[in-house]
Amino acid sequence: MLMTKTISETSRLAALTALDLLDTRPEPRFDRYTRLAAMTFGVPIALITLVDDKRQWFKSRCGLDVEQTAREDAFCAHTVAQCETFVVEDAAADPRFAGNPLVKGEPHVRFYAGQPLFCDGHAVGTLCIVDRNPRRFDDAQRQCLRDLADLVQVELNQARVTTARVMAEQALKSLNAELEQRVTQRTAELEARLADLTTEIAQRKAAETLLRDAESWNRTIVATSYSAFVGADPEGRITEWNPAAERIFGWRRSEAVGRSLADLIVPEELRAAHVEGMRRFTQTGFSTVVDRQVELPALTASGRRITVEMKVGAYEWQSRRCIGAFIDDVSERNRTRQQLDEKQELLDAVLESIDVAVVACDAEGSLTLFNKKARMLHGLDRACVKTADWPTHYALYEADGHTPLAPDEVPLARVLRGEVVREQAMAIAPPGRPAATLLASGRPLKSANGRMLGAVVAMTDITERNTAREQLEASERRLRAITENLPALIGKVNAAGKFVFLNGRAIQFYGKAAEALIGHDVRDAYSAHEYAKLEPHLRRVHAGECSTFEDVIEVNGRQLHYQCMFVPQRALDGTPDGYYAMAFDMTARKLSELRQAESEERLRTITDNVPVLIAHLDADRRYAFANAVHASWLGVPPERILGLTVEEAFGPGFYAPQARALEQAWLGNASQCEHEIVRKNHTRIAHSTFLPQIRDGRVLGVYILTTDATASRMHERSLHALAHTDPLTQLPNRRRFEQALEGAANRSRQGDRDCALLYLDVDFFKQINDRYGHATGDDVLVEFARRLRTSVRSTDLVARLAGDEFTVLLHDVRSDADVERVARKILDAIAQPFAVAGRTLKVGTTIGIGLASGGSVDPRALMETADRALYAAKEAGRHTYAVLHTGEYA
Repeated sequence: MLMTKTISETSRLAALTALDLLDTRPEPRFDRYTRLAAMTFGVPIALITLVDDKRQWFKSRCGLDVEQTAREDAFCAHTVAQCETFVVEDAAADPRFAGNPLVKGEPHVRFYAGQPLFCDGHAVGTLCIVDRNPRRFDDAQRQCLRDLADLVQVELNQARVTTARVMAEQALKSLNAELEQRVTQRTAELEARLADLTTEIAQRKAAETLLRDAESWNRTIVATSYSAFVGADPEGRITEWNPAAERIFGWRRSEAVGRSLADLIVPEELRAAHVEGMRRFTQTGFSTVVDRQVELPALTASGRRITVEMKVGAYEWQSRRCIGAFIDDVSERNRTRQQLDEKQELLDAVLESIDVAVVACDAEGSLTLFNKKARMLHGLDRACVKTADWPTHYALYEADGHTPLAPDEVPLARVLRGEVVREQAMAIAPPGRPAATLLASGRPLKSANGRMLGAVVAMTDITERNTAREQLEASERRLRAITENLPALIGKVNAAGKFVFLNGRAIQFYGKAAEALIGHDVRDAYSAHEYAKLEPHLRRVHAGECSTFEDVIEVNGRQLHYQCMFVPQRALDGTPDGYYAMAFDMTARKLSELRQAESEERLRTITDNVPVLIAHLDADRRYAFANAVHASWLGVPPERILGLTVEEAFGPGFYAPQARALEQAWLGNASQCEHEIVRKNHTRIAHSTFLPQIRDGRVLGVYILTTDATASRMHERSLHALAHTDPLTQLPNRRRFEQALEGAANRSRQGDRDCALLYLDVDFFKQINDRYGHATGDDVLVEFARRLRTSVRSTDLVARLAGDEFTVLLHDVRSDADVERVARKILDAIAQPFAVAGRTLKVGTTIGIGLASGGSVDPRALMETADRALYAAKEAGRHTYAVLHTGEYA
């Protein structure tokens, strides 16, 4: 039995090797199936695997970064061994897999389903799907997985089938040529071998019969193929056109054979390229499409454009290069796939954009949907949590916001039991986040035959609605209190012109009892002379217009100034329905306005002639004053910004650099900041001082004084750049590098992520200088620096220490793999030929990488580690890299 298994495994591995797919590059023809599988089954991971003697290697992967795993850990090894569908619904509960590193660690496999893929009768790999949550897998899903696997298996073996066809044709041609040669030889030997003539003729007839049988067999295969087969001679004329070609393109064989392939099926915009490609192929044998599977547009007999997938092969016939192609119409498949993608994108976009929290689960209670609004309310994403733990994990409470919600009263749990929930009041109160009051509604999700699929609940946030109602009631109470305490006369008059409300000051003003005013006509409260002055304003307000005016009334021999306002009230249909009347005693203000106008005129004259921006913000953070310098510096006359906030007046870009300092001033602290003012391609560096206006411990406003610091700051920047920049490469120099490394050490002590240090130099740079001169060497260093910068993130630091020595300081490093990925990217970038000084040079680099250990960075230890790694990389061979952790020795 053991020998039989060994022979079977040997045959299986031979079949796998014959596919010639192991360790090849990813191909779209396989990736489309893993994406389709992941979308069809709603899983995060879908794979096409090939299982050899020691590993499972992924030809295509969706949702997984690794390229292979050990065979002893592979679920797919079981699928290949059983040669049938293999499903593990909960790996953590299965004793065969509970201790598997792929279950306990990344990618945390909980569910697995695999269907074997066959070649020459042997299971060589699988199409499998993986979920990080346990799930059920019914017969319909199994059949769907088998159907997808059949498509993948056809794709897997297609290259071998096509190759076999082409090889059969080539063998047939070779056999025919050999027979012709033998006939020639036999003819030359006729005179010497007359006695063997009969035997030779019999052999030739037998060979010709075999050839005819082989040709008939090949023609039968081509004729019965579901794929179209089209053959063309070196001039591009069609020589083969099977029934499938007739079906796909609409041309009968008799109409197609002999015609130009370009004129018949190639779209007009591609014909010139097609003709040029055929010419180049017939002359040189080179082609960009031969022996490759490609998707291209094509034309049918009706002129309709379709998308075809074809595998082109080449062969020689009578010393002439010809082509043959198997073609499939994939237009409908592409349209279906695009429609599925568009529908899924639309559904995702709707769920993520609506202002309603939507949560769904499957029949087992595993959460499958948690949209953006739900994540925002909970402060959490969906997690693999038992139904009984939902109230605790997601902080669910009764509508009072204090009583924990019982597990069986959770709306989603009720719906999962089969109930229909309508507007159940509840609250979400996560620790450290504001509580939210919700109305939850939901219903069960069932299939057409009534089978339970899961549940869905939509939750509407009514927190603001409740808050608004409470605020309205409080506002009415405050309004009643305010009207009695305001230093103003306030009244309400209905559409008939009768008083319906008067506050205490108004009643006192009219000098009558409230009963003599409320319910009586406004005309009765005034003398004829005083009412005549009010009448034009009353006509306006009864017509639905606001009316504001000032009036002077003599009381006890003293003239009092009042400002009056009539504001119409409108009915629901928009028609005027009475009005509100307000009058303010403005006598003191009138007298102070005259004095203030004189003071403001003196202040304006001074501030408008000082080369400083001077402004004042009132308690509402709006401009109450701005001097004339705003017009010359910012291009906005001061009168246009009065009443606006800083952001409204000059935009977010002007406000943002000053926001923090300005906020300090509103807290009562004097503050300063520097920012840039850009106008008409001129940048001015401004220094702003913010001084709070404080009265009785309250900030009533902020004074802003802004001076021009451009000249001094530009001089400082120029000196700083000269001290911290390498003049040749314009990279940071050693001094800037050491400051950055010390800063990385400080950040690591504050709990930020680790960093890594790369030491690099140019391989054999001295030889470049000696052979081509120092000018060429400098050009190499400049180009070397440019490629380094483009190979790393903008947040990482690239510096030149001296000569051909460079460093790269990487921030936010999560693992060794992150750093090795950057090192490989740098090696690939430097490996491209350097075009400098009119010549092309081959330049390499060697990289030593030092990684901090233990979550902290010691600058000196990190530099020594990177230096040791550089020497280790050089000993291992040039143009490579080596990685060491601090405290580790090569």
